[in-house]
This record gives sequence, structure tokens and C-alpha cells, in this order.
Amino acid sequence: MSSQLLIETDVLADFLITPNGERSLLRSALTQSVCYTTMVNALELFRATRSESENAAVLGMLNVVRVLGFNARFAQTFSEVAREIETRTSKQLTDREAMIVGMAKASKLSILTVTLKDRYESFESVAVLDTKAIAALREEVPNSNDAQNISREPVQTSGDLL
Repeated sequence: MSSQLLIETDVLADFLITPNGERSLLRSALTQSVCYTTMVNALELFRATRSESENAAVLGMLNVVRVLGFNARFAQTFSEVAREIETRTSKQLTDREAMIVGMAKASKLSILTVTLKDRYESFESVAVLDTKAIAALREEVPNSNDAQNISREPVQTSGDLL
């Protein structure tokens, strides 16, 4: 298991809609790894909120994971990573994919996602947690203070939190 993970939006959103007391993939990951996400993922979550309580839940979660930003140096690195993948695989990356894959590669992070796993693996450029690793995370009983101390009220979502 990688000790440093880049958490994708699907895993973050799943945490937000998981009822209190139930184990989410993010909560399990926090017990074993240092978890990061990007400002793109944070933006996607904030744009999906429809109330102050949803907004507060996103903010509370983002206080536990480390949010990585972008700068000019990263923009160049990310474009080089995307170009290399596109040349090698003949697959076209979206700008979002270039930012996420570029950040994972530049920061030496493994990506944790469920819905985008196959797409990221097809780039053959960054580590993506495999099905066994994800299953192992789901089996773990959270015992980390970080994982247990994400304070949030139960969130009633409008149903479209990614």
C-alpha cells in the first residue's frame, strides 16, 4: 500500500454522502496513508454544493486531506507528462486528466479512485491503487485520529454531489 495517495473526487464525494458511523474509502485511506487532493477536486466538490451545510462538510473534509495547488512550474511539467502519455498511448488527455496525472507523477503519489481507475491505468504512467488494494482499504477498521475526527453534520445532498 502506498503511504501517500492522491484522492480523486469520486472518493471524496463518497465520504460526504456516507452516513456517519459507516466506513468510507477515504476514512479507511486516512488510517494508512497521507492523503492529498488537488484544487481541481476541491473546486468540483464546492461547485456541487447546494447549501451551507454541504459547503461546511466539504470544507471540514478538506481540512483533513492536504490540498495541492498549481503553479507555472507544474503547468510545464503537467503538459510534458500529458504529451508523453499521448504520444506513447495515442490517447488524448483532457486538461483535467493532465492536471491530476501530472500532479500524481510530479509528487510521486498513487491515485485512489474507483470510477476513473481504468482510465488512469490505461495511461501507464502513474500508480493507481488496484482492486486488491482498494478492497484491503475497505476491510480496515479506522483507528486513526485524523480518520475519526473529521467533524461534519450528516449531509443531505441534492443528489448530484458527483
